Amino acid sequence: YRLSDDMVTIYEPPQRNAGILGGKFLERTRVAKPGSSIDNPLYYAPQDFVIGRTIEIFKHKFILTDADEYVLKYAERHADTFPKETLDSLKKKHSKIPAENTDEKQ
Repeated sequence: YRLSDDMVTIYEPPQRNAGILGGKFLERTRVAKPGSSIDNPLYYAPQDFVIGRTIEIFKHKFILTDADEYVLKYAERHADTFPKETLDSLKKKHSKIPAENTDEKQ
């Protein structure tokens, strides 16, 4: 997700022996959420991207697996605009919070 223009680029990891080459799936496109209308589309926003969440883009489902350190730093600086779930998923990915302090206790 690009903060500067609200566009999405998707890269799929290659899957060995699965017949999937991986690489770029979607080039820099503004993506409406499934079920939104053509007349009044609801677009994906930074708050929608939680590591581990599945999102649907053009009838294809993707599991968000990673975000870089810049994303975490940005979200921390603007914590009031991000849901706790999004911020926690970034912190967990970058080991900023111990596993026992997350809501995922078993």
